[in-house]
Amino acid sequence: MKIFSLLLLSVLSLSQLFGKGVRAGTVIQNMATLDYTMGKKEYHTKSNVQKSIVAQLLDVKVSWMDAQDITVVSGDKKRVLTFKVLNSGNGPDQFDLIKKFLRFRSGFKPKRSRIFLDKNKNYYLDSADRVKRSVTLQPDEEQLVFVVSNIGKQKDAKNGEKAFYSLKAISRKGGSGVPGKVHHKKGVQKVDAIDGLSGGVGEDEGAYQFLKATLKLNKSVEQDSNGVITVTIDISVEGEGSVKKVKITDEIPDETIYVKHSLRLNERAITDRKDGDEGWYKRRSRKGKAKIFLKLGDMDMMSHYIVKYRLRIR
Repeated sequence: MKIFSLLLLSVLSLSQLFGKGVRAGTVIQNMATLDYTMGKKEYHTKSNVQKSIVAQLLDVKVSWMDAQDITVVSGDKKRVLTFKVLNSGNGPDQFDLIKKFLRFRSGFKPKRSRIFLDKNKNYYLDSADRVKRSVTLQPDEEQLVFVVSNIGKQKDAKNGEKAFYSLKAISRKGGSGVPGKVHHKKGVQKVDAIDGLSGGVGEDEGAYQFLKATLKLNKSVEQDSNGVITVTIDISVEGEGSVKKVKITDEIPDETIYVKHSLRLNERAITDRKDGDEGWYKRRSRKGKAKIFLKLGDMDMMSHYIVKYRLRIR
């Protein structure tokens, strides 16, 4: 008998697999093939089919999205901290949302706060948004979440003090906070669920900054029938004193494109490039989103600026 050759293809011995690139509950079939010769005759044999089920990986990321601290004054209402919750696991999941005030020896504390979901995905708090304590997301799906606070009257707060809020998202299928912990039959189709690198928990924190001088910033948007959005930002100061070195940064949503040469400050054209005037436009890059920048300098109660620019929906 001559020596025969053996070729073994795609043998997997694991009973369960998990991975971000494959949906949880996916059945993977594998089979070994044996090819050999005896004498001058060739033979082909196949093994039984090995079935493996992809387990559910529980991962979530929470990110604070505001470009800077949200400035507030005594008595302000519905001031918004914006967060993004991303399901970075490989299966659908429901996440409990928990906000928490973080005290850091400050006399400044907002009176009331609630969690809203950006239901119509327009990046702004409006009447369509609803109070929610959980969110359901498909793999790689993200949701903007607003922590909305009424500041109330602040008698003990000092100028410049900050109030920090954290937003935590916890997987209902696991979410132990311990990477690698297995939750038997808690995943989709009753597969095992495994806490990923995040432990099935995501968290980030944002901040309000209290100012004695009342810096008012109001942003509004209008969309016409051609899909062009006009963004208006109204900036003013009320009360005694002044606010130093006022800078405005406004991110351009990924779903839109900035209309060139549309930037205006009090109806005066501002060039898109960074030169001697008060503002400029920065294109999107690998390092970040496209943005509008304005340097308004010091402002007091006599100051009033209206910024306008246009966007086009992609």
